[in-house]
Amino acid sequence: MKIALTILAVLIGLLSIAAGGVKVALIPEEAEFLATFGFSDLTTRLFGVVQILGGLLVMLPTTRMVGSLVTAAGFAASAALIFAGGDLAFGSISLVPVALALLVAYKSRATVS
Repeated sequence: MKIALTILAVLIGLLSIAAGGVKVALIPEEAEFLATFGFSDLTTRLFGVVQILGGLLVMLPTTRMVGSLVTAAGFAASAALIFAGGDLAFGSISLVPVALALLVAYKSRATVS
């Protein structure tokens, strides 16, 4: 089970880093989407940096629980914005990484001392 948790944590971390990288790079589609909710370029980049940081933290066993909570919050915020944008199908799919990150947090709680 420990190996499966590590693999899941790394996958969640990579997904969060990729999602954050898109925001930091201000990929036009992402920047335009977030701008409809009042995100400036700076706010979009800060959101991306938080996602990247969470992704890095979730990959390390000593910071896995905190990292998974940060990534879950980032994914949840993104899903909420997608729902608010009216895309219910993609919003629903976007909740899967939230659930997986929360599972990693739950399973990692025993390693926090």
